[in-house]
Amino acid sequence: MALFQKPFGEQQKTKDVGTNIRWISERHVACAFLLDTSGSMGTNDAIGKLNEGLRTFKTQTMNDSQFDEHTKACIDVALISFGPNVVLRQDFVPVSEMEPPVLSADGQTPMGEALNMAMDIIAEQKKRYNDSSTPYYRPWIFCITDGEPNDSYQGAVQRLRKMEDENRILGYCVGVENFNRAVMATIFNKERIFELKNLDYPSLFKFVSSSLAAARNSGETSGGAVAQEAPSTLKMAF
Repeated sequence: MALFQKPFGEQQKTKDVGTNIRWISERHVACAFLLDTSGSMGTNDAIGKLNEGLRTFKTQTMNDSQFDEHTKACIDVALISFGPNVVLRQDFVPVSEMEPPVLSADGQTPMGEALNMAMDIIAEQKKRYNDSSTPYYRPWIFCITDGEPNDSYQGAVQRLRKMEDENRILGYCVGVENFNRAVMATIFNKERIFELKNLDYPSLFKFVSSSLAAARNSGETSGGAVAQEAPSTLKMAF
């Protein structure tokens, strides 16, 4: 399964800058995870399995042989939860500094607000990259949900589509259990909507971890996507 695109920017500087960008002479990958924490995520301990998946993501990236010290420093991760409120759990930091939160399930699903927050922090991170001449892959929004938005999300969708059309961002959705495929298809590109079976969050996050490492370690001139073997529990939804 292929997820990544070629890098942007030129390699110019070599020293670190600020507090959240390391090895600015090497290309970075930024990924904002949008995590559904609405009340329905309490069913079948879905929220507990999501917490386990986040811990797996951190462990995988720290221990996998694909991740040398440069790779760990050049994968930048942010965490946003939505339900009942939208909370920036962690702004972009190198994956080596990621602190998996302990999430709980409650309330409704303000996905539109969460999408807007993700696009805001990605724009800020891209500015940091550009200000330091740091090359980077097109940033990700990676949304994990078991339902559909119940806020006013249409404006966020228009903004996401415009950014994707301008090659400024890539939006992905992973739906679990009874997620609303039809609604998600109005938000995300159908080719980037996946279905996760059996609440297998650990396998999902292992796959994302491996994909990030493969993208980060791909050849300098690689213009195509990087394919990784997906777990049997993760399939395209359409």
